[in-house]
Amino acid sequence: MWYLTGSAGTATGCNLTTPCTFEHLKTELNDGGAQPTIYTAAVGKGRDYMWIGAVDGLRINRTVYDFEADGVRTRRVG
Repeated sequence: MWYLTGSAGTATGCNLTTPCTFEHLKTELNDGGAQPTIYTAAVGKGRDYMWIGAVDGLRINRTVYDFEADGVRTRRVG
């Protein structure tokens, strides 16, 4: 389930108290206005045991972010 914060959450009805599916969220955002921007992303694994590790190959839509020692590389996928 997905939700938006601030006025976007209010306008779409997809807020913290009423999250919606990704398909519904995309439909609500497809209003002919500016494309939405993702400012942050988080990864969670649950609360059972501590996790020590790293994230690599994070995919958001058609872009994969590879985190390397010398910086972040991005590549487009089909």
